[in-house]
Amino acid sequence: MTDLLRRLSPRERVLIFGAVLFISGTLLYGLIVSPLVSGQRRYRSMVTRQRDNLEQFRLLAAQYRDTESSLKNLEKALSERKSDTSLLAAMESEARKLGFADRIASMKPFNTDLDSGMVEASVEIKIEKMNLAELADFLTTVEESNLMARTARLRVKTRFDDPKLLDATVLVTALETR
Repeated sequence: MTDLLRRLSPRERVLIFGAVLFISGTLLYGLIVSPLVSGQRRYRSMVTRQRDNLEQFRLLAAQYRDTESSLKNLEKALSERKSDTSLLAAMESEARKLGFADRIASMKPFNTDLDSGMVEASVEIKIEKMNLAELADFLTTVEESNLMARTARLRVKTRFDDPKLLDATVLVTALETR
């Protein structure tokens, strides 16, 4: 190898030395420096993503605690509520108070067991020949009752014989403890 270098002119030696330096530098950059720099970038972006994930987790944890607290308050209110009256009986009583119990075509009760150990009691009430004010009063009474009931579905149709009157189907639901 040294014989080969001695036979070369000084200009050729400088050229070969430069080529060796260039190839060595390129290999050094391509095999060591570039992977380290790209690895750093990748890890920095991963750290940023993980920080974002952690912040989202903290927000979800706070929402979960709020929801859990609300659920405990609801369970406490349900346990303190008078449970001697069923939802069906309460809806019938409210209809009598409002004066349209005779216009109730049907009342269908049904219960759904929930995973939380509570029961969702529902009553589908079909009321005929009522005006809009009576319907509004009934819905307000349902929502404001001490049964903590809500109107889950409302279907209203006008009557053919008297367009001022309505036929309504109301699904009322309330949570109960077992």
